[in-house]
Amino acid sequence: MDLTQLEMFNAVAEAGSITQAAAIVHRVPSNLTTRLRQLETELGVDLFIRENQRLRLSPAGITFYAIANKFSR
Repeated sequence: MDLTQLEMFNAVAEAGSITQAAAIVHRVPSNLTTRLRQLETELGVDLFIRENQRLRLSPAGITFYAIANKFSR
């Protein structure tokens, strides 16, 4: 886990979409998808509930967001 992943996670959590978050952090959507999957694998939890084109935080994601927000801001 690194600060870039935390920044990407926060952007997706706030935007609710990979595409919008990618524009915010100036990355391609596929990069965000890969990095978020790596983060979820590393933590051993699903951070998002995936609903069609939207993402919303899972209960674990809500907890992680509170922590990640402190480190990346």
